[in-house]
Amino acid sequence: MSGLLPGTQTRALECVAEKFVVDFARNSGAMRESWRSQHSKAFYQRLTKEFIGQSQLQKWALDDVLLDAPEVTLAMLGQLCQRVAKKHRALVRVHESMRTRVPHDFPEIRQQFVQLQQLLAQRIDKLEIQLNGSDMTHLGLVHCEQVIARWQSGHYSAFSPAGRCYIALQELYWGAFGEALRFGNALQTTELIEQARALAIRQLAQDVNASVRTRHYYYEWLMFPTTPEMMESKEALAWLGDDCDGEKHPVSFATTQTHQGVSLGMPRICSAMRLGSAMVDEVFN
Repeated sequence: MSGLLPGTQTRALECVAEKFVVDFARNSGAMRESWRSQHSKAFYQRLTKEFIGQSQLQKWALDDVLLDAPEVTLAMLGQLCQRVAKKHRALVRVHESMRTRVPHDFPEIRQQFVQLQQLLAQRIDKLEIQLNGSDMTHLGLVHCEQVIARWQSGHYSAFSPAGRCYIALQELYWGAFGEALRFGNALQTTELIEQARALAIRQLAQDVNASVRTRHYYYEWLMFPTTPEMMESKEALAWLGDDCDGEKHPVSFATTQTHQGVSLGMPRICSAMRLGSAMVDEVFN
């Protein structure tokens, strides 16, 4: 596997930082959740080393026992929420994951736990006031155009054609576009999703030099380009889609969990229109 360095295509994705903080909250201490695959776990572990290396807690990373200590994981989570997580979805999910935990028996750790909960709640409240005072539809449309422009200019070229579409939708899901969906009314939400659908289908077709209705065998959509970073790209995609379910999200599952068998719901021959539209529905609905 190639080293994960700042500035690579994978690490430059905004959704990576947001999802990592949520996963760190879910997988720290006693409340660990199992990974769908070793690919997802390997990529998450590499991200953990990188983010710890950027923090003041770097010295604790040298001691796995110390890193598992509740006071250390809480301190690390607090730093990640301040320094890394920027968007509403990630902060809310971290706060929700903490609500399912039982505070530690030691008073000092329990106090640290409660303080972090309070800080998260305050930050979420402040962010919601800011978002409610913004033109979220405009911000969502601008973000959508920016992400598709990055896709078009080759930022996601290390992934398969279907993988590029999934990456773009994850960027939208975790970013300003996703915030616009959460704070918009039904009409605004529909408008944003349909805009994302149209742009994703068009770019997906362009990636394979075909019309939006031209059908291809599924493996053409799932084929990664042969590059030195191919394994890293596959691991990153598997981690981003680790929550995908083969029955509920068959297209996203087949796209991200390429080391497993193709889900039954994944069409064996499909067009950009069918593939992109299904993936938009799976991600946002």
